[in-house]
Amino acid sequence: MMLSAPSQLLERNIELFNDEGWLIINPADAYFTDRLTDLSLDVLHQYFDIYAESVRVIPCTILDSRDILTTQTGIFSDQKVGKHQHFFAPFLSTPQRYSNIVIYLPKAKAHYAMLIKMAASLVQQGGSIYVVGENKGGIKSASKLLSNLGHVDKVDSARHCSLLRCEVAQPQPDFDIQQSLSYFDIAVNGQEATIASLPGVFSHEELDEGTHLLLEKLPSSLRGGILDFACGAGIIGCLLKRQFPHLNISYLDVSALALYSTAHTLAESGLTGTLMAANGLHGVDEQFNHIVTNPPFHTGIKTDYTVTKRFIADAARLITSGGNLHMVANRFLPYPGLLAETFERVQTLAQTNRFSVYQAIKV
Repeated sequence: MMLSAPSQLLERNIELFNDEGWLIINPADAYFTDRLTDLSLDVLHQYFDIYAESVRVIPCTILDSRDILTTQTGIFSDQKVGKHQHFFAPFLSTPQRYSNIVIYLPKAKAHYAMLIKMAASLVQQGGSIYVVGENKGGIKSASKLLSNLGHVDKVDSARHCSLLRCEVAQPQPDFDIQQSLSYFDIAVNGQEATIASLPGVFSHEELDEGTHLLLEKLPSSLRGGILDFACGAGIIGCLLKRQFPHLNISYLDVSALALYSTAHTLAESGLTGTLMAANGLHGVDEQFNHIVTNPPFHTGIKTDYTVTKRFIADAARLITSGGNLHMVANRFLPYPGLLAETFERVQTLAQTNRFSVYQAIKV
């Protein structure tokens, strides 16, 4: 049970956590809170993998897109573990005000800006917002945005990470996630749709090249149940449903922000759908005729394909006989060989200088 580097820095400053009234946002691992078992605190998870590992009981959560649209608190799922209340949610709206909030720095600057606004609305006047993150992740420039709320101090620096603190002197406005939602229009294969997207969601505010290629090459023979895996803002499933209304499409992502965006994307087209929160395909038992995906684990050059192989094996388990997996991936990655280890037939449907679209058929 290895602590992430930011959590190691927090552990090094464990004396900060002497009083009640803490909110921790997006911990990078499920183990730092184990160091605080005697302290009552809340934890907001926008990512289901760490949430599920933290509460240790939930492999998958099923949501209705209509319920997501009407949630006022933002909470998709919550679980009490000892003195700790864990929430899986895209945002947190509560009359409670926390004395201290710690944010694990996210990758995207726009996501960080949104978290700062939300934290500012949840911290009590005179309370503190802490931000912890890796130096290579941009923590050195994170103080600028934080300084809009008050004076910023560097508490500590170690493990190639930094810990910042800002005392919020003035009361801040309520957080409204609708103000963070942005909308953009796309058109593929004669189908048009308006896409809703939040900061921190893949390909925020644009249709990425790989997804566009995949949508262009999907066959018209799709039938039955479809899983839009790693759905992001719901682009693939929404376009398919508009083009082929008879399809039964489910949307899966690890991110609450993505699922919230997908629900709004569907609503923009007058559609509804079943949304699933899961870590990969772990805990998913439903069978599908097709899985369609632009998966999240093919960026960069990695020699360890353990996660990819597990996804392929799980996909084959969930696909019915005669069904298939359609996916787009960076061209230089060895997906044909990896897919051929599990699926009987693998075809390359399209290729550009950057991406390849594969079809893997379960005979």
